Amino acid sequence: MNAELLEHPDELQRTYAVATPAARLRAIKQRLASAHGELGSARLVTVVSAVEALARSLVVHSAGRPASTAEMRHRQFRTTGVIELVEEVLRLRGAARGLQHFDRDDWELFEVATVYRELIVHECTTVGPDRLPHLVRATEAVLRGLVALAGLEATPKVVG
Repeated sequence: MNAELLEHPDELQRTYAVATPAARLRAIKQRLASAHGELGSARLVTVVSAVEALARSLVVHSAGRPASTAEMRHRQFRTTGVIELVEEVLRLRGAARGLQHFDRDDWELFEVATVYRELIVHECTTVGPDRLPHLVRATEAVLRGLVALAGLEATPKVVG
């Protein structure tokens, strides 16, 4: 059992590395649907992580990059921050920077949401209920914007 547990994270990384953005989006949507019952800060962590996962996949599988190198590229971008990943997606697709591409308020709140996500994960803290809905809404808007930019579907069904 221990060997299996130790190997599983590497297997997941390989699976996510080679999965196309459309496949990653399907998995993200399933995770977001199951996160519907999550409350507070856990919900924010999940939604920010959804943006990060999709952005990383879009960078790894961008046009002109052979599928055979996806795992290596995924390792290259594994520790890249979510803001940097989104900005790279925008650059690769010829879009304006995040502040210009997305609604200004959404982008600024998304940037704050990523900071809160790091605080929640690394400092064992929470986000106040007065801030949380605004941060989640803005992050979902960025997710929908990435999906639209990538042409993956008209709008993802984010359960809120």
